[in-house]
Amino acid sequence: MRHSFGQRQSQRVSITTKIDPRVVLTSQVLQLNCNELSQMVESEMLENPALERIDELNDPITDEEVMEVVAPGELSGDHSYDTIRSTPQDAGTAPDWVDLTAAADSLCDSLLAQLHSALEEEHWLLADYFVGSIDDRGYLSTTVEEAALDCNCSLERATAVLAVLQNCEPPGIGATDLRECLMLQLRDPATETERLARLLLTRHWDHLVKTSKTSIQKKLKIPIEEIEDAFEVILKLRPHPTDGFRRQAGPARAERSPAATPDLIIEHTESGWKIEAAGPSHQAFRVSSVYTEELEKLDAKYKGHSGERRHIAEHINRAEWFLGALTSRQQLLTNIAKHLIEHQAGFLKTGDYRFLEPMTRSKMASIIGAHESTVSRAAKGKFLRIASGDVISFEVLFKPALKVQKMIEEILRHENPNSPLSDERISEILAEQGVKVARRTVNKYRDRHKLLSSRHRKSA
Repeated sequence: MRHSFGQRQSQRVSITTKIDPRVVLTSQVLQLNCNELSQMVESEMLENPALERIDELNDPITDEEVMEVVAPGELSGDHSYDTIRSTPQDAGTAPDWVDLTAAADSLCDSLLAQLHSALEEEHWLLADYFVGSIDDRGYLSTTVEEAALDCNCSLERATAVLAVLQNCEPPGIGATDLRECLMLQLRDPATETERLARLLLTRHWDHLVKTSKTSIQKKLKIPIEEIEDAFEVILKLRPHPTDGFRRQAGPARAERSPAATPDLIIEHTESGWKIEAAGPSHQAFRVSSVYTEELEKLDAKYKGHSGERRHIAEHINRAEWFLGALTSRQQLLTNIAKHLIEHQAGFLKTGDYRFLEPMTRSKMASIIGAHESTVSRAAKGKFLRIASGDVISFEVLFKPALKVQKMIEEILRHENPNSPLSDERISEILAEQGVKVARRTVNKYRDRHKLLSSRHRKSA
């Protein structure tokens, strides 16, 4: 059932915003890594004869081959159901390019499919915006206010669309923090224990975080066993909605082997920096001249009113839009590389995390003149080969704590085992290296990565 927003009258004049299919196609191409993009290109080549590889131009397409695709019934006299169905019936109906393009079985595709079937078309732009702002954990990286502003709509409409997103699978998707994520997973509690668990999340979050069961028992005046059962329910929930979601590439991207295929290559040579956006390039393809010439002939003959003319024009437009999407992807990755060269040159040259400067997607997007969600799509699930030869995940660049973590690990690796360093001393060493970190922060990083305290390291 489709969701409706606002008051509806039996008779009214409405203005709806239709999403440009080129924007959808560009977004799909942008989020693919180079291997997935190669598969999409091959699929597009098979489905659209108007798109041709430049190195295949020595074998031109004949007029008969064009007619076999455009009007097979004219040559064979075949009037089967499939033939009639593939023939354009309405001059005013544009092809649905979302269905024509190859799509990966990804979280993004799954969410878009759910939202597009649950929302009216006028809300699809907002749906795409929110899906593009979902990070790798499944959390929303933007605000409702930003979405309303960027999509030029009311705050109420943006809030309503977000509510539909948060009702999609996997449970908890689109939450802004851990508490909301867990509450979304208990949106419809089926048992008394689940209802109690949701109550704890709603009204006793601070005690829940501290696992203070006694304090909760005193407030609610219920048996401790019921509180423990509610804790068990909460512990079984997923802190990250994307955990367990089946992705096309199998394991989570961040857990891939360092030998993963890079999507962007940055090298430093004697003549300076060199940038290469890996994968298929728009320069290797073009729109078939046979199709463009045939279109000109039909324009002159029928003045643009024939079914054959419309069919050929659709293939040409589709090829042009696909090449445009490849161009946009390459330009954005190149702009990202230039930004990294300007702000992360030390890290790119050495691969040493000490030279990794703090960076956010929003700041990068602002500098290169793109939207944060666009940068997020371009970086998500992709890998970068830097000048040192290391292949790293793009996510490394946006983890401010990673630099400190690696420096702490390096310090512990070279400490005297007979005289282990205290957290206070590690903090002082970091300060000497230009990184100011409190002792409790060092302790937090140690605990997070299962590193022993100085006393236990000495005992070990």
